Amino acid sequence: MATAPTTLVIATKSGIGASLAKRLRDRGDSVLHTDPSLDLADASAVADSLRSLVGSGTVDRVVLAAIDPSAFRAAPINSLTEAEWDQAAEYSMRAAFVALQQAYEVLADGGRVILILPTVATTGVADLVPLCTAVEAIRVMAKAVARRWGARSITVNTIEVELAAFMLGDEDATDVVMPVVPVLGQSALPPGSAIDDVLGLVDMLATPAAGAITGALLVADRGTVMQP
Repeated sequence: MATAPTTLVIATKSGIGASLAKRLRDRGDSVLHTDPSLDLADASAVADSLRSLVGSGTVDRVVLAAIDPSAFRAAPINSLTEAEWDQAAEYSMRAAFVALQQAYEVLADGGRVILILPTVATTGVADLVPLCTAVEAIRVMAKAVARRWGARSITVNTIEVELAAFMLGDEDATDVVMPVVPVLGQSALPPGSAIDDVLGLVDMLATPAAGAITGALLVADRGTVMQP
């Protein structure tokens, strides 16, 4: 009998990553979830955490959905100190670099890596320059990683969702301050669950039939932002 695939979720305490991990567990998947308090920019800490979770084995899928909360604070770029910029933009880039680097060590050949990011960099948001910068840098990083890791038949793809879906996941929005993001228009499709949409894409990318898709950007926003 084949062993059930294992998904490693690297995500913050709340938001789409945490919601996705819960949904996977609820349906009976084998899920490993890093401690939300883990400093993802600390390579030694991340390596120890992953080995503690995975042991001597490997994982089949890695889902990375981790942006530092400071990046969601709206502020004009000329009001940011160097330290604020580093935390809001560059920390998330370093965290993605380290997380990918360490995840490679526990990924099985033919494994799947899925990064989940908000769509803000597509349009640009005046008061979210650090967030837009981090998102675009991580997306490009994923493409470069996909080209390198293809030698082990590992695919690396990115799924982008609306900012509210990324920040909240399945959670209630009552106590969360949402940045103002320009609305380009109504979605082409009827409203639905962002978690269901992302889960469907994660499952699709995990199938053998999707083995030729790597370095791609898939947008799960029901047709609000249509990438060229």
